[in-house]
Amino acid sequence: MKNTRELIAEELRSIRAVKKVSIEKVAEESQVNKDTISRYENNMTSMQIDILEKLLNYYDINFDIFFTNIYAKKHNTVQF
Repeated sequence: MKNTRELIAEELRSIRAVKKVSIEKVAEESQVNKDTISRYENNMTSMQIDILEKLLNYYDINFDIFFTNIYAKKHNTVQF
């Protein structure tokens, strides 16, 4: 079973793919360094909550929905 950090990384990568935006565009508009975004998406570093907040704000996704999806994936339950 994947750990929570791996699931968060996958979810961030998936959201960006669905939104069809480049890391460079996300970095520019969210004011988060592109290398930081890459490290988060590839599970290479622990996430800082303020950076996650900036990314989720950029994607227009609230914390509740984001973490509900993570929980659902971790526990193999229905996603919202």
